[in-house]
Amino acid sequence: MQDPFEKAFYDYLAGNDKAKIVVSINKGEADDIRISYFFRTHDEMPELEKKALHLCSGKILDIGAGSGSHSLYLQENGEDVTALDIKQGFVDVMKKRGVKNVICSDIFDYKGQGFDTLLMLMNGIGFTKNFEGLTVFLKSAKKLLNPGGQIILDSSDLMYLYEEEDGSYAINLNEEYYGEVMYQIEYNNIKGEPFQWLYIDFDNLSLYADQVGFSCEKIFENNHYNYLARLY
Repeated sequence: MQDPFEKAFYDYLAGNDKAKIVVSINKGEADDIRISYFFRTHDEMPELEKKALHLCSGKILDIGAGSGSHSLYLQENGEDVTALDIKQGFVDVMKKRGVKNVICSDIFDYKGQGFDTLLMLMNGIGFTKNFEGLTVFLKSAKKLLNPGGQIILDSSDLMYLYEEEDGSYAINLNEEYYGEVMYQIEYNNIKGEPFQWLYIDFDNLSLYADQVGFSCEKIFENNHYNYLARLY
């Protein structure tokens, strides 16, 4: 089955600058997102992403690099960056855009090592799906990093979705963690398979990072419940 995200990226590169995807989520309303958003320049990036890129140093692995916008900026500024994505279509797009070091791989299968920075923007940590997957990833990240290395990531606390008028929060503690969501992507009547994604609040991120030997620091938080964190 053709991947709707990959098809949208291809169409955008071919000149369809009005291409949009429909993103459906089980904890909110569907949303239309212009593909141009994924091809934004550094000037068009939000403050959180600019701060993240400024924190990158040494040998960098951009995990879930997508269209390669972050890798391109780092590359153009003389950084040693490798872009990694699991989707072959995204890898092809990055190569066409001029990203020099691109790898198509699942991060869990990737055997590279010796990185100083693992970069995971646009809630890239979400691919871990749940707390168990997060722990597995953080343990594997230890093997990828040089001594003193860091992980730069952003996520969002979805607690706001459950806020009541009186300021309390209506969360069923018998259900899965409130930051576990299901997504489905559609583009031009091509529907992708539903997939699980994780949004993790900073306190839980700190807890699970500590359990595998990382310290966790909040670098920045905006007024849309998004935050930037550094694990080291």
